[in-house]
Amino acid sequence: MKKFRLLLIIISLTLFVSIAYAQTGTITVEISGIQGTEGQISIGLYTSEEGFPETEKSYKGINSKVTGEETVAVFQEVPAGTYAIAIFHDTNSNTKLDKNFLGIPKEGYAFSNNVFGTFGPPDFDDASFELDGNKTVKIKMGY
Repeated sequence: MKKFRLLLIIISLTLFVSIAYAQTGTITVEISGIQGTEGQISIGLYTSEEGFPETEKSYKGINSKVTGEETVAVFQEVPAGTYAIAIFHDTNSNTKLDKNFLGIPKEGYAFSNNVFGTFGPPDFDDASFELDGNKTVKIKMGY
């Protein structure tokens, strides 16, 4: 009876760890169309429409120095779920998307699913995707 109980505990723990591990993944973001080599690329990962696409309200963020027309960023150990990505090319490294007096961005920007809004950023739903393992997201910058 003790052996059975111990075996049951070991199987339960193994199953729990396997399920927990399977519920996280890696999001690889391949960014193309970067113009110039100044500044940095700011990449935000969002879990809901609340705060999307404000940089300081992202679930996770990565800043990557610009070295060419393309770059890759990786978000690791991301729980399964619905996400959207917002990116901007912070050419002057001031950590914000600079806009003109009409509110139109002066720096390059992009969103997952390569969607753009008509008068402002796209809705979270339009930019969102499902993560249930590992995923590669290809995004082209717009200027």
